[in-house]
Amino acid sequence: QRGIPTVVDPKKKNFLAYRHCTLFKPNLKELREGLKLEFGAPDADRAGFEAAVARLREVLTPEIVLVTLSEYGVFAQQQEQKIYLPAHLRTISDVSGAGDTVISIAACCVALGQPAAFTAALANLGGGLVCEQVGVVPIEKRLLLAEAEAAGLL
Repeated sequence: QRGIPTVVDPKKKNFLAYRHCTLFKPNLKELREGLKLEFGAPDADRAGFEAAVARLREVLTPEIVLVTLSEYGVFAQQQEQKIYLPAHLRTISDVSGAGDTVISIAACCVALGQPAAFTAALANLGGGLVCEQVGVVPIEKRLLLAEAEAAGLL
Protein backbone atom coordinates (compact mmCIF):
# COMPACT_ATOMS: atom_id res chain seq x y z
CA GLN A 1 0.00 0.00 0.00
CA ARG A 2 2.84 2.38 0.84
CA GLY A 3 5.38 0.89 -1.53
CA ILE A 4 7.49 -0.68 1.21
CA PRO A 5 9.05 -3.96 0.02
CA THR A 6 7.95 -6.96 2.06
CA VAL A 7 9.74 -10.30 2.01
CA VAL A 8 8.07 -13.39 3.49
CA ASP A 9 9.51 -16.72 4.64
CA PRO A 10 6.18 -18.42 5.40
CA LYS A 11 5.34 -21.13 7.88
CA LYS A 12 2.45 -23.57 7.60
CA LYS A 13 0.18 -21.92 10.18
CA ASN A 14 0.00 -18.52 8.44
CA PHE A 15 0.98 -19.57 4.93
CA LEU A 16 -1.84 -17.76 3.14
CA ALA A 17 -1.80 -14.63 5.31
CA TYR A 18 0.69 -12.64 3.23
CA ARG A 19 -1.05 -11.14 0.22
CA HIS A 20 0.64 -8.69 -2.17
CA CYS A 21 4.15 -9.08 -0.76
CA THR A 22 7.24 -8.28 -2.80
CA LEU A 23 8.87 -11.70 -2.43
CA PHE A 24 7.40 -14.94 -1.07
CA LYS A 25 9.90 -17.73 -0.28
CA PRO A 26 8.55 -21.12 0.73
CA ASN A 27 10.52 -24.32 0.48
CA LEU A 28 9.09 -27.28 -1.41
CA LYS A 29 7.52 -28.85 1.69
CA GLU A 30 5.94 -25.56 2.79
CA LEU A 31 4.52 -25.03 -0.71
CA ARG A 32 2.85 -28.46 -0.63
CA GLU A 33 1.52 -28.09 2.92
CA GLY A 34 0.53 -24.44 2.64
CA LEU A 35 -1.55 -24.99 -0.47
CA LYS A 36 -2.66 -28.51 0.53
CA LEU A 37 -1.56 -29.82 -2.87
CA GLU A 38 0.26 -32.98 -3.89
CA PHE A 39 2.88 -32.80 -6.61
CA GLY A 40 6.25 -34.37 -7.27
CA ALA A 41 9.70 -32.86 -7.23
CA PRO A 42 10.23 -30.31 -10.01
CA ASP A 43 12.63 -32.58 -11.90
CA ALA A 44 9.99 -35.34 -12.18
CA ASP A 45 6.74 -33.32 -12.08
CA ARG A 46 7.49 -29.87 -13.47
CA ALA A 47 3.88 -29.37 -14.58
CA GLY A 48 2.53 -30.19 -11.10
CA PHE A 49 5.11 -27.97 -9.41
CA GLU A 50 4.45 -25.03 -11.75
CA ALA A 51 0.69 -25.47 -11.28
CA ALA A 52 1.23 -25.13 -7.53
CA VAL A 53 3.29 -21.96 -8.04
CA ALA A 54 0.57 -20.60 -10.34
CA ARG A 55 -2.01 -21.29 -7.64
CA LEU A 56 0.17 -19.53 -5.07
CA ARG A 57 0.54 -16.51 -7.36
CA GLU A 58 -3.22 -16.46 -7.97
CA VAL A 59 -4.07 -16.52 -4.26
CA LEU A 60 -1.32 -14.28 -2.82
CA THR A 61 -0.26 -12.16 -5.83
CA PRO A 62 3.38 -11.72 -4.79
CA GLU A 63 5.68 -9.87 -7.17
CA ILE A 64 8.31 -12.62 -6.92
CA VAL A 65 8.03 -16.26 -5.86
CA LEU A 66 11.30 -17.89 -4.78
CA VAL A 67 11.04 -21.58 -3.90
CA THR A 68 14.00 -23.39 -2.37
CA LEU A 69 14.16 -26.91 -3.75
CA SER A 70 16.82 -28.61 -1.58
CA GLU A 71 19.08 -30.70 -3.80
CA TYR A 72 17.30 -29.36 -6.91
CA GLY A 73 18.37 -25.75 -6.29
CA VAL A 74 15.90 -22.88 -6.47
CA PHE A 75 13.02 -21.70 -8.63
CA ALA A 76 12.03 -18.07 -9.09
CA GLN A 77 9.18 -16.46 -10.95
CA GLN A 78 8.53 -12.78 -11.57
CA GLN A 79 5.58 -12.08 -13.84
CA GLU A 80 5.87 -14.74 -16.55
CA GLN A 81 9.65 -15.19 -16.29
CA LYS A 82 10.47 -18.57 -14.69
CA ILE A 83 13.98 -19.48 -13.62
CA TYR A 84 15.29 -22.83 -12.44
CA LEU A 85 18.78 -22.73 -10.96
CA PRO A 86 20.47 -25.99 -9.99
CA ALA A 87 22.09 -26.55 -6.63
CA HIS A 88 25.86 -26.15 -6.72
CA LEU A 89 27.87 -29.29 -6.01
CA ARG A 90 29.11 -29.01 -2.44
CA THR A 91 30.09 -31.09 0.54
CA ILE A 92 27.00 -30.74 2.69
CA SER A 93 27.73 -30.74 6.42
CA ASP A 94 24.48 -29.30 7.80
CA VAL A 95 21.46 -27.65 6.19
CA SER A 96 20.55 -25.69 9.34
CA GLY A 97 20.19 -22.03 8.54
CA ALA A 98 20.15 -22.43 4.76
CA GLY A 99 16.61 -21.08 4.42
CA ASP A 100 17.42 -18.17 6.72
CA THR A 101 20.47 -17.36 4.61
CA VAL A 102 18.42 -17.50 1.41
CA ILE A 103 15.72 -15.17 2.73
CA SER A 104 18.31 -12.76 4.16
CA ILE A 105 20.17 -12.45 0.87
CA ALA A 106 16.89 -12.22 -1.04
CA ALA A 107 15.72 -9.41 1.25
CA CYS A 108 18.92 -7.46 0.62
CA CYS A 109 18.52 -7.93 -3.13
CA VAL A 110 14.87 -6.80 -3.02
CA ALA A 111 15.85 -3.72 -0.99
CA LEU A 112 18.43 -2.90 -3.67
CA GLY A 113 15.91 -3.39 -6.49
CA GLN A 114 17.69 -6.38 -8.02
CA PRO A 115 15.81 -8.53 -10.56
CA ALA A 116 14.47 -11.97 -9.60
CA ALA A 117 17.11 -13.87 -11.60
CA PHE A 118 20.01 -12.20 -9.79
CA THR A 119 18.24 -12.46 -6.44
CA ALA A 120 17.65 -16.19 -6.90
CA ALA A 121 21.20 -16.84 -8.09
CA LEU A 122 22.89 -14.98 -5.23
CA ALA A 123 20.55 -16.44 -2.60
CA ASN A 124 21.16 -19.93 -4.02
CA LEU A 125 24.92 -19.44 -3.69
CA GLY A 126 24.58 -18.23 -0.11
CA GLY A 127 22.27 -21.05 0.89
CA GLY A 128 24.76 -23.55 -0.49
CA LEU A 129 27.73 -21.94 1.24
CA VAL A 130 26.13 -22.11 4.67
CA CYS A 131 25.44 -25.84 4.20
CA GLU A 132 29.18 -26.50 4.09
CA GLN A 133 29.49 -25.66 7.79
CA VAL A 134 28.02 -27.31 10.87
CA GLY A 135 25.38 -25.38 12.79
CA VAL A 136 23.66 -22.10 12.11
CA VAL A 137 26.50 -19.84 11.02
CA PRO A 138 26.88 -16.59 9.11
CA ILE A 139 28.55 -16.72 5.73
CA GLU A 140 31.53 -14.54 5.11
CA LYS A 141 30.91 -11.71 2.68
CA ARG A 142 34.23 -12.32 0.92
CA LEU A 143 33.29 -15.98 0.28
CA LEU A 144 29.89 -15.03 -1.12
CA LEU A 145 31.43 -12.34 -3.33
CA ALA A 146 34.10 -14.78 -4.58
CA GLU A 147 31.43 -17.38 -5.42
CA ALA A 148 29.28 -14.75 -7.13
CA GLU A 149 32.24 -13.55 -9.16
CA ALA A 150 33.17 -17.11 -10.15
CA ALA A 151 29.54 -17.72 -11.18
CA GLY A 152 29.56 -14.62 -13.38
CA LEU A 153 27.06 -12.70 -11.26
CA LEU A 154 29.39 -9.76 -10.60
